[in-house]
Amino acid sequence: MYVVVSYDISDEKVRGKVRRLLRRYGLSFISRSTYAGRISWNRINFLSEKISRIIGEGDIVAFIPVQNVDFERTLIVTKNKVSGYEVQVVFAGEDI
Repeated sequence: MYVVVSYDISDEKVRGKVRRLLRRYGLSFISRSTYAGRISWNRINFLSEKISRIIGEGDIVAFIPVQNVDFERTLIVTKNKVSGYEVQVVFAGEDI
């Protein structure tokens, strides 16, 4: 399954730890506080437990499952440009 992860974390050191964990689990950087990629639901649960132990009060991390067909239709909009987007997905585990 594909997932989009978005976070709002106040402490820079904690943000760095979360970014490293997301990359370690095969998710790819999309923008400042957004990652995406392919990961199993079991690995999302395991990752979310790890993240819950390091984030602070008032911080939030959202894991949003996305259907494969919808994820593949992702559009990226920048100044004067709209393009399809292919996330460089590193497979960190098997889908279950």
